[in-house]
Amino acid sequence: MPLRAVDRVVDPSTLCPYCDEPLPRNPTPQLNDLLATAKQQSYRDPRPHNPLGLKAPLGIYISACQRHHFETHSLPEALEKGWPQSIDFKEVPTRVESMKSALEDIITDADNSSDDDGSVYGDTRGPRARSIFWRELKKEIKKRGSRTTTSVKGQFSTFEKTQPGYYGELGMLIIHQTLYNLFPLSSFDTSLIAPFSPAEFVQLVLVPEVAVRLIMQDLHLNRDEAVMTLRESSQYGVGMFPDADSGSVVNDDYESVADRIVMERAKARRLELEEEEKIEEKTWTK
Repeated sequence: MPLRAVDRVVDPSTLCPYCDEPLPRNPTPQLNDLLATAKQQSYRDPRPHNPLGLKAPLGIYISACQRHHFETHSLPEALEKGWPQSIDFKEVPTRVESMKSALEDIITDADNSSDDDGSVYGDTRGPRARSIFWRELKKEIKKRGSRTTTSVKGQFSTFEKTQPGYYGELGMLIIHQTLYNLFPLSSFDTSLIAPFSPAEFVQLVLVPEVAVRLIMQDLHLNRDEAVMTLRESSQYGVGMFPDADSGSVVNDDYESVADRIVMERAKARRLELEEEEKIEEKTWTK
Protein backbone atom coordinates (compact mmCIF):
# COMPACT_ATOMS: atom_id res chain seq x y z
CA MET A 1 0.00 0.00 0.00
CA PRO A 2 1.48 3.41 -0.96
CA LEU A 3 2.24 5.84 1.84
CA ARG A 4 -0.18 8.68 2.29
CA ALA A 5 1.28 12.20 2.28
CA VAL A 6 0.71 12.51 6.04
CA ASP A 7 2.57 9.22 6.64
CA ARG A 8 5.76 10.27 4.86
CA VAL A 9 8.68 10.99 7.13
CA VAL A 10 9.95 14.53 6.72
CA ASP A 11 13.38 15.53 7.96
CA PRO A 12 12.51 18.11 10.67
CA SER A 13 15.70 20.03 9.93
CA THR A 14 14.16 21.02 6.58
CA LEU A 15 11.17 22.65 8.30
CA CYS A 16 10.81 26.11 9.75
CA PRO A 17 10.96 25.68 13.54
CA TYR A 18 8.15 28.22 13.94
CA CYS A 19 5.56 27.65 11.20
CA ASP A 20 6.52 24.04 10.29
CA GLU A 21 6.49 24.92 6.58
CA PRO A 22 9.34 23.59 4.38
CA LEU A 23 12.39 25.85 4.26
CA PRO A 24 13.93 26.75 0.88
CA ARG A 25 16.16 23.99 -0.45
CA ASN A 26 19.12 26.39 -0.40
CA PRO A 27 18.39 29.07 2.22
CA THR A 28 20.49 32.21 1.97
CA PRO A 29 22.95 33.22 4.70
CA GLN A 30 20.51 36.00 5.63
CA LEU A 31 17.74 33.51 6.43
CA ASN A 32 20.09 31.20 8.31
CA ASP A 33 21.38 34.11 10.40
CA LEU A 34 17.88 35.35 11.19
CA LEU A 35 16.80 31.86 12.28
CA ALA A 36 19.93 31.45 14.40
CA THR A 37 19.33 34.81 16.10
CA ALA A 38 15.67 34.00 16.81
CA LYS A 39 16.59 30.55 18.15
CA GLN A 40 18.72 32.12 20.88
CA GLN A 41 15.58 33.71 22.34
CA SER A 42 13.20 30.78 21.80
CA TYR A 43 12.37 27.63 23.72
CA ARG A 44 11.71 24.09 22.55
CA ASP A 45 8.16 23.27 21.50
CA PRO A 46 8.17 19.78 19.88
CA ARG A 47 5.15 19.08 17.70
CA PRO A 48 3.98 15.76 16.14
CA HIS A 49 5.28 16.61 12.66
CA ASN A 50 8.16 18.82 13.82
CA PRO A 51 10.10 17.57 16.86
CA LEU A 52 12.54 20.49 16.36
CA GLY A 53 9.77 23.07 16.73
CA LEU A 54 10.43 26.27 18.65
CA LYS A 55 8.22 28.87 20.28
CA ALA A 56 8.76 32.55 21.08
CA PRO A 57 6.90 35.87 21.05
CA LEU A 58 6.06 36.88 17.47
CA GLY A 59 8.43 39.84 17.58
CA ILE A 60 11.37 37.47 18.09
CA TYR A 61 10.95 35.52 14.86
CA ILE A 62 8.85 37.77 12.60
CA SER A 63 11.90 38.88 10.56
CA ALA A 64 12.88 35.26 9.95
CA CYS A 65 9.29 34.46 9.00
CA GLN A 66 9.18 37.33 6.49
CA ARG A 67 12.51 36.26 5.03
CA HIS A 68 11.29 32.65 4.79
CA HIS A 69 8.23 33.79 2.83
CA PHE A 70 10.41 35.99 0.61
CA GLU A 71 12.81 33.16 -0.26
CA THR A 72 9.98 30.72 -0.85
CA HIS A 73 7.93 32.95 -3.15
CA SER A 74 9.72 36.11 -4.35
CA LEU A 75 13.21 34.70 -4.87
CA PRO A 76 12.12 31.92 -7.28
CA GLU A 77 10.28 34.53 -9.37
CA ALA A 78 13.42 36.67 -9.44
CA LEU A 79 15.53 33.74 -10.56
CA GLU A 80 13.03 32.90 -13.29
CA LYS A 81 12.96 36.50 -14.58
CA GLY A 82 16.70 37.07 -14.32
CA TRP A 83 16.63 39.79 -11.68
CA PRO A 84 20.01 40.26 -9.96
CA GLN A 85 20.70 38.54 -6.66
CA SER A 86 23.73 40.77 -6.11
CA ILE A 87 24.45 44.36 -7.11
CA ASP A 88 27.74 46.21 -6.95
CA PHE A 89 26.37 49.09 -4.88
CA LYS A 90 29.80 50.68 -4.63
CA GLU A 91 29.57 51.46 -8.35
CA VAL A 92 26.03 52.86 -8.24
CA PRO A 93 27.03 56.47 -7.33
CA THR A 94 29.45 56.62 -10.28
CA ARG A 95 26.80 55.20 -12.61
CA VAL A 96 24.28 57.77 -11.43
CA GLU A 97 26.80 60.59 -11.80
CA SER A 98 27.29 59.61 -15.45
CA MET A 99 23.60 60.44 -15.99
CA LYS A 100 23.98 64.01 -14.73
CA SER A 101 23.51 65.73 -18.08
CA ALA A 102 20.36 63.76 -18.99
CA LEU A 103 18.88 64.30 -15.53
CA GLU A 104 19.67 68.01 -15.64
CA ASP A 105 17.74 68.23 -18.92
CA ILE A 106 14.70 66.74 -17.13
CA ILE A 107 15.03 69.21 -14.25
CA THR A 108 15.37 72.33 -16.38
CA ASP A 109 12.94 71.41 -19.15
CA ALA A 110 9.81 73.55 -19.11
CA ASP A 111 7.17 71.00 -20.10
CA ASN A 112 4.54 72.73 -22.19
CA SER A 113 3.41 69.60 -24.02
CA SER A 114 -0.13 68.28 -24.18
CA ASP A 115 -1.21 65.20 -22.23
CA ASP A 116 -1.84 63.25 -25.43
CA ASP A 117 0.00 59.95 -24.92
CA GLY A 118 -0.49 59.15 -28.57
CA SER A 119 2.35 61.48 -29.40
CA VAL A 120 4.92 59.48 -27.41
CA TYR A 121 6.24 57.57 -30.42
CA GLY A 122 8.44 59.70 -32.58
CA ASP A 123 7.48 62.78 -30.59
CA THR A 124 9.48 65.97 -30.41
CA ARG A 125 8.68 66.74 -26.80
CA GLY A 126 11.30 67.74 -24.29
CA PRO A 127 13.18 65.42 -21.91
CA ARG A 128 10.76 65.84 -19.01
CA ALA A 129 7.66 65.24 -21.12
CA ARG A 130 9.17 61.96 -22.29
CA SER A 131 9.47 60.76 -18.69
CA ILE A 132 6.63 58.37 -17.88
CA PHE A 133 6.93 59.29 -14.21
CA TRP A 134 6.39 62.98 -14.92
CA ARG A 135 3.50 62.23 -17.29
CA GLU A 136 1.82 60.07 -14.65
CA LEU A 137 2.17 62.83 -12.07
CA LYS A 138 0.59 65.32 -14.48
CA LYS A 139 -2.35 62.95 -14.88
CA GLU A 140 -2.67 62.67 -11.09
CA ILE A 141 -2.70 66.45 -10.76
CA LYS A 142 -5.34 66.75 -13.46
CA LYS A 143 -7.44 64.06 -11.80
CA ARG A 144 -6.99 64.87 -8.10
CA GLY A 145 -5.56 68.39 -7.98
CA SER A 146 -2.07 69.45 -6.98
CA ARG A 147 -2.79 69.66 -3.24
CA THR A 148 -4.02 66.07 -3.04
CA THR A 149 -1.24 64.75 -5.29
CA THR A 150 1.49 66.29 -3.14
CA SER A 151 -0.15 65.33 0.16
CA VAL A 152 1.04 62.34 2.19
CA LYS A 153 -2.00 60.39 1.02
CA GLY A 154 -1.36 61.32 -2.60
CA GLN A 155 2.30 60.36 -2.43
CA PHE A 156 1.38 57.06 -0.81
CA SER A 157 -0.85 56.25 -3.80
CA THR A 158 2.13 56.74 -6.16
CA PHE A 159 4.63 55.03 -3.83
CA GLU A 160 4.76 51.71 -5.71
CA LYS A 161 5.20 53.45 -9.05
CA THR A 162 8.22 55.43 -7.89
CA GLN A 163 10.22 52.68 -6.18
CA PRO A 164 13.63 51.78 -7.70
CA GLY A 165 12.60 48.22 -8.60
CA TYR A 166 14.97 45.45 -7.58
CA TYR A 167 17.50 48.02 -6.30
CA GLY A 168 15.48 47.99 -3.11
CA GLU A 169 15.75 50.19 -0.05
CA LEU A 170 19.54 50.25 -0.14
CA GLY A 171 19.48 51.31 -3.78
CA MET A 172 16.93 53.99 -2.94
CA LEU A 173 19.21 55.34 -0.22
CA ILE A 174 22.26 55.47 -2.49
CA ILE A 175 20.42 56.91 -5.51
CA HIS A 176 18.76 59.53 -3.32
CA GLN A 177 21.97 60.74 -1.74
CA THR A 178 23.86 60.77 -5.05
CA LEU A 179 21.11 62.90 -6.58
CA TYR A 180 21.26 65.30 -3.63
CA ASN A 181 25.02 65.59 -4.15
CA LEU A 182 24.58 66.26 -7.88
CA PHE A 183 21.61 68.58 -7.50
CA PRO A 184 21.41 70.34 -4.11
CA LEU A 185 17.80 71.21 -3.33
CA SER A 186 18.71 74.91 -3.23
CA SER A 187 19.83 74.72 -6.87
CA PHE A 188 16.34 73.97 -8.23
CA ASP A 189 14.27 76.62 -9.98
CA THR A 190 11.01 75.89 -8.18
CA SER A 191 8.99 77.67 -10.86
CA LEU A 192 9.99 74.92 -13.31
CA ILE A 193 8.91 72.03 -11.10
CA ALA A 194 5.76 73.49 -9.52
CA PRO A 195 3.62 72.31 -7.79
CA PHE A 196 6.33 70.01 -6.43
CA SER A 197 9.07 70.90 -4.01
CA PRO A 198 12.65 69.97 -4.99
CA ALA A 199 12.59 67.02 -2.55
CA GLU A 200 9.30 65.74 -4.04
CA PHE A 201 10.60 66.10 -7.58
CA VAL A 202 13.70 64.08 -6.70
CA GLN A 203 11.65 61.36 -5.02
CA LEU A 204 8.80 61.10 -7.52
CA VAL A 205 10.60 61.73 -10.82
CA LEU A 206 14.38 61.51 -10.62
CA VAL A 207 14.76 58.42 -8.41
CA PRO A 208 12.61 56.16 -10.65
CA GLU A 209 14.17 57.74 -13.76
CA VAL A 210 17.62 56.76 -12.52
CA ALA A 211 16.44 53.27 -11.56
CA VAL A 212 14.97 52.65 -15.01
CA ARG A 213 18.23 53.67 -16.66
CA LEU A 214 20.20 51.39 -14.33
CA ILE A 215 17.87 48.48 -15.11
CA MET A 216 18.22 49.13 -18.85
CA GLN A 217 22.00 48.89 -18.44
CA ASP A 218 21.87 45.80 -16.19
CA LEU A 219 19.50 43.68 -18.25
CA HIS A 220 19.97 45.23 -21.73
CA LEU A 221 16.29 46.17 -21.95
CA ASN A 222 14.50 48.91 -23.82
CA ARG A 223 12.84 51.65 -21.80
CA ASP A 224 9.32 50.16 -21.76
CA GLU A 225 10.66 46.78 -20.66
CA ALA A 226 12.74 48.42 -17.93
CA VAL A 227 9.74 50.34 -16.58
CA MET A 228 7.77 47.08 -16.41
CA THR A 229 10.66 45.35 -14.65
CA LEU A 230 11.00 48.23 -12.20
CA ARG A 231 7.37 47.84 -11.14
CA GLU A 232 7.29 44.06 -11.08
CA SER A 233 10.47 43.76 -9.03
CA SER A 234 9.82 46.39 -6.33
CA GLN A 235 8.71 43.93 -3.65
CA TYR A 236 11.65 41.66 -4.45
CA GLY A 237 14.01 44.63 -4.09
CA VAL A 238 12.66 45.51 -0.64
CA GLY A 239 13.30 41.96 0.56
CA MET A 240 16.60 41.36 -1.20
CA PHE A 241 18.32 44.69 -0.57
CA PRO A 242 16.91 46.26 2.60
CA ASP A 243 18.18 49.47 4.15
CA ALA A 244 21.14 48.57 6.37
CA ASP A 245 19.45 50.43 9.25
CA SER A 246 16.27 48.34 9.02
CA GLY A 247 17.54 45.60 11.30
CA SER A 248 17.80 43.03 8.53
CA VAL A 249 20.98 41.07 7.93
CA VAL A 250 22.92 42.51 5.00
CA ASN A 251 26.24 41.91 3.34
CA ASP A 252 29.26 43.69 4.89
CA ASP A 253 29.95 45.43 1.57
CA TYR A 254 26.41 46.79 1.54
CA GLU A 255 26.84 48.00 5.12
CA SER A 256 30.04 49.86 4.23
CA VAL A 257 28.33 51.57 1.30
CA ALA A 258 25.34 52.50 3.46
CA ASP A 259 27.62 53.81 6.21
CA ARG A 260 29.42 56.00 3.68
CA ILE A 261 26.11 57.32 2.36
CA VAL A 262 24.95 58.17 5.90
CA MET A 263 28.23 60.02 6.51
CA GLU A 264 27.74 61.94 3.25
CA ARG A 265 24.21 62.83 4.33
CA ALA A 266 25.50 64.19 7.63
CA LYS A 267 28.26 66.16 5.87
CA ALA A 268 25.78 67.61 3.36
CA ARG A 269 23.43 68.59 6.16
CA ARG A 270 26.26 70.34 8.03
CA LEU A 271 27.07 72.34 4.89
CA GLU A 272 23.40 73.26 4.52
CA LEU A 273 23.27 74.47 8.13
CA GLU A 274 26.44 76.53 7.65
CA GLU A 275 24.94 78.10 4.53
CA GLU A 276 21.71 78.88 6.39
CA GLU A 277 23.71 80.51 9.20
CA LYS A 278 25.59 82.70 6.70
CA ILE A 279 22.31 83.83 5.10
CA GLU A 280 20.87 84.55 8.54
CA GLU A 281 23.95 86.58 9.54
CA LYS A 282 23.70 88.65 6.35
CA THR A 283 20.03 89.30 7.08
CA TRP A 284 20.76 90.55 10.58
CA THR A 285 23.69 92.79 9.50
CA LYS A 286 21.61 94.63 6.91
